[in-house]
Amino acid sequence: MTEWWNSIELTSQVFYGIGIISLVILICQMLLTLLGLGGDHELDLAGAEHDSGLGLITFRTLTAFFVGFGWAGAVFLNHGHSLGSVIARATVVGAAFLLGAALLVRALLKLQSSGNLDYSNAIGTVGTVYSTIPGGEAGNGQLELMIQGRLLMADALTQAAPELKPGSKAKVVALVNQSTFLVEPVSPSPS
Repeated sequence: MTEWWNSIELTSQVFYGIGIISLVILICQMLLTLLGLGGDHELDLAGAEHDSGLGLITFRTLTAFFVGFGWAGAVFLNHGHSLGSVIARATVVGAAFLLGAALLVRALLKLQSSGNLDYSNAIGTVGTVYSTIPGGEAGNGQLELMIQGRLLMADALTQAAPELKPGSKAKVVALVNQSTFLVEPVSPSPS
């Protein structure tokens, strides 16, 4: 290995060095992220720490740039291109790696979900009365409905005069508090 390293020109050593070192750093970043020890916060070029991952110039994307720049530079030098041409082409490849890494991180972060239910998302949803909902807001009953892909049982009130019986349909019209809905009866569709 040392014989090969000593046999190549200094410019090739520089490009290989950049490629090897940045690849090792990138692999360490990936391993730390897989182990849950990295990736909580990302330092952007402006020095602001955030966890959105949406920045274009971050430590992770710069590492990807140098991986592309170093290895592309070594390949282009081995194919006999001039140093100016190699630097220009390696910069383009590095920029593509940087952009690709930023887009990949952004796409992966879009897959995240907090798992928190937002009851306001139920407004306009029709559910099934589970336990009688007294009319005129005289008390709570329960409504079964789907919110954010989850089947949920929630307290419900109605201003309607007749009570809503179990099995009948009701539409959520407002949120009374964090987990109680104001509903109105849904008349069955004529058949």
